[in-house]
Order: sequence, then C-alpha cells, then structure tokens
Amino acid sequence: MTNGTLRAFYGGTFDPIHYGHLLPVIALARLVNLQKVILLPNHVPPHRPQPVASAYQRLSMARLAIAELPGTLFSLDDREIRRPIPSWTVDTFEDLRGEYGPNATLGFIIGEDSLQTLPQWHRGLALLDLCHILVCLRPHHNDLMNSGEGDNYWLTSRLTRNPQALYQQPSGMIYCPSTPIFSISASDIRARYRQGRACDGLLPSSVCLYIHEQGLYR
Repeated sequence: MTNGTLRAFYGGTFDPIHYGHLLPVIALARLVNLQKVILLPNHVPPHRPQPVASAYQRLSMARLAIAELPGTLFSLDDREIRRPIPSWTVDTFEDLRGEYGPNATLGFIIGEDSLQTLPQWHRGLALLDLCHILVCLRPHHNDLMNSGEGDNYWLTSRLTRNPQALYQQPSGMIYCPSTPIFSISASDIRARYRQGRACDGLLPSSVCLYIHEQGLYR
C-alpha cells in the first residue's frame, strides 16, 4: 500500500535554471496531479562538464526562480549541494527512501534524453527500485519508445500511460506523457551572455538580474 501522495524530485545542474527546466515540469505536474516538485541542484555532476556558476550561485538562482513563479508547486532541497562528493542520483534516492519510508510514493523527473542513458548511469536501473521515473520530452531526441524492444525491456516492461497507476505502488514505473517542448538550453543561455545577446523570456527576470549582478557567464 502507498500513502496516496506522490513526491516528485527534479535534479539538475541548473547553470542557470531557465523556463526550459520549469515549464515542462509545470505541465507534467498538471498531468500527474503533483502537489509538490522538489528541485535537487547538483553539486558535483559526475557525467557532465563542471558547472560555470558555483554551487551557491546555482542554488541561489533556483531559489529566486521558484520564488518568482505563482503558486507553491516548487520547493528546494539542497542535500546534493551540501555533499562534497559526486552527486550519484541513486545515493540521493536511497537517502530519500530512508527518510520517507518504504510505502512513500516517490518520483524522479528527468528529460527523455536522460532516460535514454539511464542504463549507463551509476546503478541507474536501481533507481526503479526506489522511485518512479517521470519523463519530460526534449527537442531533437532519438525516440527510445520506438527502438528495439529487446534492447529496452527495462523500459517497455515498466512503461505506463496511466498517471493514476503511479499512485498504486511506491516505485518502479516509467511515465512518459506528451509534455510541451521548449528549445531552451543552459549552454545556449551561457553563450548568449558571453556574446552580449538578450535572454528575455528564456529565464525568470529575477535570475537574469542575479546573473547580471554576479557577472556570470561573461
């Protein structure tokens, strides 16, 4: 039995956080009836180039972004920022599972591009023993859903199109709805700042002001 509440966590470098992160998750929350999405900014992402902004700056930008959004959907968890070692997602969810207990329904929000590489993550498929995977579509991805089923049994055996099914067990399912796609990336935003180009409409105005005040991405 589950406790009827789905807590969804959304990890990322957020260097900087932008509407391409936030708007698809807001749409996902409506589809799944999420009451809360907890952002988990990474400190030391093991599989990516290291962030340009410091951990404190990225945490500050995430805090500003969610404060600017209407409602109370988003909150912030800084446990990975406080961890001085690589941020293995499976370790974080083992911590979360220990805190919330075996019957809590937990979700992990990722992009479809990240879903494609999940088997290559550090103990990536072990995440499905700890949480559900909630997937946001990404531009220019290779369609994992239509690739060979034999190579992706870990996906096809757990895939659901029914969001209510997520509330019937604490973990183990993959939900891939048709969320909106926004062609916004942090690397493009950083490039725009280096080139002195405008970023209006790409990220919350409070984050834009913070980037200017901190002299980031020049």
